[in-house]
Amino acid sequence: MTSPIQSCGKTNIVASEAKIRTSEDDGYHQGRDFMIRTVRPNLKNAGSAIATAGVLALAAMAAPAHAQDQAAEADDSVILVTAQKREQNILEVPVAVSAISEDVLDAAQVNEFEDLTLVSPSLTITSGGSQAGHSIALRGVGTVSFSTAVESSVLVVVDDVALLQAGQAFSSISDPQRVEVLRGPQGTLFGKNASAGVVNIVTQDPTDYFTGYGQFSLTDDQQYRAEGAISGPLNDNGGFRVSGYFSDFDGYIDNLTTGSTLGGENTWGMRGKVRQELGDVTFTLIADYGEATDSMLPDTYLRVDTTDAGGNPANEDYALAGITPGFGNNVVRNDTDRFGESNQLITALKADIDLGFATLSSVTSFQDWTYNSTNDQDGEPVPTIRQDTTYNAKQFSQELRLTSPTDGVFDYIVGLYFADGSTDRTFIRTTTIPPIRQNWDSTAETTSYAAFAQLGYDITPDTLITLGGRVNHEEIGVFFRDNRSATPIEYTGDDSETAVTGKLALQHFFGGGLMAFASVATGYKGQAYDISSGFDQRRADNPIASESSMNYEIGLSGSALGGDAQFQLVGFWTDYDDFQAQGVNAQLLVPQFELTNVGSLRTRGVEFEGAYSPSDNLTLFASAAYVDARIREFPDAQCYFGQTEEQGCVVDPETNQPVQDIAGEKLGNSPDFKFNVGFNFDQPITPSLALFLQGNYTWQSDVNFSLSQNPRTVQDSYGIANAAIGIQDPDENWRLSLFVNNLFDKAYASRIIDDTNPRNDPFVLTQQLPRNYTRYIGVRARFGF
Repeated sequence: MTSPIQSCGKTNIVASEAKIRTSEDDGYHQGRDFMIRTVRPNLKNAGSAIATAGVLALAAMAAPAHAQDQAAEADDSVILVTAQKREQNILEVPVAVSAISEDVLDAAQVNEFEDLTLVSPSLTITSGGSQAGHSIALRGVGTVSFSTAVESSVLVVVDDVALLQAGQAFSSISDPQRVEVLRGPQGTLFGKNASAGVVNIVTQDPTDYFTGYGQFSLTDDQQYRAEGAISGPLNDNGGFRVSGYFSDFDGYIDNLTTGSTLGGENTWGMRGKVRQELGDVTFTLIADYGEATDSMLPDTYLRVDTTDAGGNPANEDYALAGITPGFGNNVVRNDTDRFGESNQLITALKADIDLGFATLSSVTSFQDWTYNSTNDQDGEPVPTIRQDTTYNAKQFSQELRLTSPTDGVFDYIVGLYFADGSTDRTFIRTTTIPPIRQNWDSTAETTSYAAFAQLGYDITPDTLITLGGRVNHEEIGVFFRDNRSATPIEYTGDDSETAVTGKLALQHFFGGGLMAFASVATGYKGQAYDISSGFDQRRADNPIASESSMNYEIGLSGSALGGDAQFQLVGFWTDYDDFQAQGVNAQLLVPQFELTNVGSLRTRGVEFEGAYSPSDNLTLFASAAYVDARIREFPDAQCYFGQTEEQGCVVDPETNQPVQDIAGEKLGNSPDFKFNVGFNFDQPITPSLALFLQGNYTWQSDVNFSLSQNPRTVQDSYGIANAAIGIQDPDENWRLSLFVNNLFDKAYASRIIDDTNPRNDPFVLTQQLPRNYTRYIGVRARFGF
């Protein structure tokens, strides 16, 4: 969506070559030359769809730290990231990381977490209709499960606080400084639930001068949004920042039964930061609170067959008056409006103590998230199936890190980590179909202890090596109470496990502005209880085994045309064993839909990004990801409805249940190919007024939303174009813009579900429509000081 030349504040970094020489008494670094990024001021607002940390990181991989620090001092606009638990010039980071700035997020209309898929081709989010049902995947790998306790394969971190439940991330992104997307296993520094990667959200810090802004937007489908912040000094050694947001949107799905509009959301939130220096200690206190009320995203009919193959009436019970099934159908007939409400509190206290030889950092945090929802599961105008559920997730964590300077040939980070979390959930399904009635409550507990270290050594002035490792011990527990009978039945269990992960990276700088790296890393996702309907003592006694991964990466990057063009090319290969996925346990006498270790999978591919600035006013950019994510072992997968023996569905002779072997098949909702192309253009009109234009186009190949390879749940390839035009003060004290999303009005689905079963044969397909399934237009005004 935006340029691989990542925006940083009001300036952008482009490639140019410079020579940095250290003092003569530093014999090791003397004569060292390497690439740094210098500022081209007129490339404002250029950003990255993958937001090239990798392009810049390759240079850093070969550059000694001392010289890198001097480069950062030489250019105030160098991008800083915390991808390695320390603030670094992005050139230093030996990780495939995207650093997406505030300007990039703003230009791409990224207001919600799920919008990040627009600016990161390797990131995929599968909609579940509610906060608790969404899943996050990187390079095709994520976790889709009904279970309360299973962890996500992609860890989400907000201001150094790792979120306990993935659903906590699905809220407004307000007052961001940047979003870092770390691709591939990140277990060494981030822990056990980062086996596929990390999304690290960093918000703006307090300033030592008074500043602030207000931003307001309105769309033609009647979304109203306002946000703002104010920041300034408290005293000579301290500052504050307070930010907030409010959004009101009725929705875009019409319920003909109740007359309501669904798919909307009313949200508000505030964040405060206070930073104070007391001698050699710097304290930062953060408090973040938000509330959201949403009408959730109902399923609409994509396909309803009203006659069978013989021409006989079928599905007569489906109320289709006023509904035309198909892509873009935004009309339902539900007896109950879907409804959800959430509130979240995150607090953190950070202390950084300058010890001279190193910095000792302490991060203490507490989080509390509550989510309640009501779901009309049958989708019909008469009450049949209704589900009510409540989540409450709490976690306390403490991390200690000792971080050395990076001005020598050797540097290190060593640390300890502790976290104690629990998730309570109640679930009630009321139905006119007695066999599927449910009423239960549960608690999942997890306590983690970890020790980690990452060491860096400059083998030569041009070659660096990084070695890291982590030891993690986890204790889990479960309580489940089935309330369906007069005398509730309770099940309990506990278990523990210790695991080791590690990383090795080698970096080298070649002459002429060419950089290369190679790395190998392991990942780990902890064992979990499958807490969902049907839980019993068998599940309590047998938690799902942990998942492990091995990742290999190589990369090449460089600049051309006098630094006006740059590129990055990264290849990766990752193997996952004991992959945790939702499936049917066909080994039971009465098979159940359960979370299981399905076997192994492999994801491999190539990621590219590049940018070219032919003039001071124009930047062209492109990024792409080819990802081949496939199951290697899954012999007892669920058959899709109507699947024949010729199509691979066979009867297990032991259980007499239909199963299929899907080894070699693709993972669900993982496009083989996805790319972004676009441009940023600005032109002064008068000394006090400038015109700007932005355009981008995102395209992805077809996907199958079903792991069982159901041919009816395929979303064809599609492309979405966004554009904006506006005027601004050259100093960006104010900006007015008109934007359009989904310019060519391309209808598509964010998920397709096959609801066909023996009761509604032949076929019923439903879909979930994203916000931009159709074109909408908006205006935005921003004012600052």
